[in-house]
Amino acid sequence: MKDLDPKLVSFDACFHDGFAPQRNKEIWSPEVFHYLSKLSNDKTTYSTFSSSKIVTEGLKQNDFLAQKIKGFGNKRHMTKASWGKKRNRKNDSSKKDVAVIGAGIAGCTLAKKLIDKGHNVTIFEKNADFDKGPSGFEALVVYPRLSAFNTPYSHFCLHSYLYSTKYYDALKTSHWNKTGVLLLDFDETTHKRFNDLLKARQDEKIFKKVSRDVASSLAGISVPNSGLYFKDAGWLNPKNLIKDLLNNSEINFIPQEVKKITKTKVYIEDNEYSFDHICLCSSFESNKLIDLKGISKKRGQITYLSKKLDIANLKIPICAEGYISPTSKDFLITGSTYSNSFIEKATLEDDLINIQKLKLITDQKGLKGIGSDYGYRSTTQDHLPLCR
Repeated sequence: MKDLDPKLVSFDACFHDGFAPQRNKEIWSPEVFHYLSKLSNDKTTYSTFSSSKIVTEGLKQNDFLAQKIKGFGNKRHMTKASWGKKRNRKNDSSKKDVAVIGAGIAGCTLAKKLIDKGHNVTIFEKNADFDKGPSGFEALVVYPRLSAFNTPYSHFCLHSYLYSTKYYDALKTSHWNKTGVLLLDFDETTHKRFNDLLKARQDEKIFKKVSRDVASSLAGISVPNSGLYFKDAGWLNPKNLIKDLLNNSEINFIPQEVKKITKTKVYIEDNEYSFDHICLCSSFESNKLIDLKGISKKRGQITYLSKKLDIANLKIPICAEGYISPTSKDFLITGSTYSNSFIEKATLEDDLINIQKLKLITDQKGLKGIGSDYGYRSTTQDHLPLCR
C-alpha cells in the first residue's frame, strides 16, 4: 500500500478481512490504517467483520468516522466507517491545469473525470459541430467482445464493458439507452464461440442464451436464429452525449485546431497555452502532433434505413455479421463497413454491403438506404490500447 501514489489512486470502498487482530497483528497495524486514510477520498467507505477496539481506534486516529453495527451471519457485531476528513481541493497543490485535445467520447469523458477530481480542464476541438467521425453518428452500439479464455485480454474486455455501462448509467442521461443488445448465432464460428462462453460463465449475470422466439420478442422483429442477450448493453447518441458533457460549466472549450504541442504547451493558429499535462484524445490524428508508432486508421460507413415495414418495430440493437440499431430519429442505423480506402464521401457500394449483411438478421424485403455517413476508426496491429 505504501507504494501507491495518493495522487493517482484512491479507494471508494474497502473491506478489511485479516482474521482476528490478535492472530494477525500486522494487517491491523497503525501503519495499515495510516495508508488506508492516505488512499481514501471524500466518499470512501470501510467495513470489516471485526469489532475489536484496535480496529475502531485505528480508524478514528486516521480520520475515519467508525461505528459498531449488527454483525453479519453469526457475528454479533461488525464495524463500518466512512472517511471523515474533507480535502480542500481549491488549495490542493495537486490541482493541475490539463489540456485535452479532441472532444469525442474519449476526450469528453476524460475531461469530466478530471473535473470531478478537482483539476482545471481545457478541451481543444477543431470540429465544433461534432458531425465528423464515429462520435458524430446518431447511434453507437455498446456491447462486449468476450472470450471464454482466462487471459488478461479477456479480463480487459469484460471490465471495459462493465465499467462503460455503469459509467453511462451514472450519468443519468437520456442519450444512453440501456435496452440490452442481442448477438445472433449465425454461423459455425459464432456457434462455437457462444458455446464456449456459455460453458465458461453459467450465472447469466452478463449474458444469457435466448431461443429464436425469445430473441424475436426482445428485438421487436422476427429474427432467424437464437442468440446471446446482454441485458446491460445498449446504444448511445454520442453527439448529444458529448454536448451534455461539454455543458459542464467548469470545462473551458476552445473550438480550434491544435497545430503543435510540446510537453507543456499547446499552439493554435494565433495563440499558445501552457498546461501541466496534455492528453491526446484525437484518435489517429494524434500522429500529427507526436510520433506515435503502431496506430493507423480504417474507414467505416454506416447506412440509415427508413422506419418502414416490420423493422419499424425494432426495440434493441441486433448484431450478426453487421448490426442494426434504433436511433432517436425517425430512421434506423445499420453498418458497418471496414475498408483501407480513404474516399472522403459516402458511397453507394458501401451502403449495399451494409444492407446485404442484414440478411443474417432479418428476411425483410425491400430495405433501402435513405442516407449514410462515414468516419475513420483508430486501429492498432493487435487491437489493444496503447500506453506511452
